[in-house]
Amino acid sequence: MRVLLDEADFNDDDRLTYRGELFTGVAAEVDSEGVLLAESTYRNGVQDGPERTFRDDGSVRTEDTYRFGILVESREWHRNGRLAYELRNDEFGRRLSEQRWRETVLPRVEMPVGVSGAKGSRP
Repeated sequence: MRVLLDEADFNDDDRLTYRGELFTGVAAEVDSEGVLLAESTYRNGVQDGPERTFRDDGSVRTEDTYRFGILVESREWHRNGRLAYELRNDEFGRRLSEQRWRETVLPRVEMPVGVSGAKGSRP
């Protein structure tokens, strides 16, 4: 099932409900013109699965993965489509790894090894 987040509510336990029942499906957030801003997956009112946010051009900005309400993976992309950020947590939400990347890759500089007079060469 897919609903607009504005049509759902959070109960006292901070679980998403729709028409009085715990929600299972995708909740979408749209702007005033109906453009998709974000979508989140829920199971029995708790985030469980992917959550995506989108740029105004429709490209994916971020994608997070939840398991039983706990963030286990997060990614963010630069506008050019290159990965900008990646986070991995264990099933308890403890950080396992985190990496960041620049939008552009710096050119690789090759340094000759063993050439007399080259920096870092050995006699």
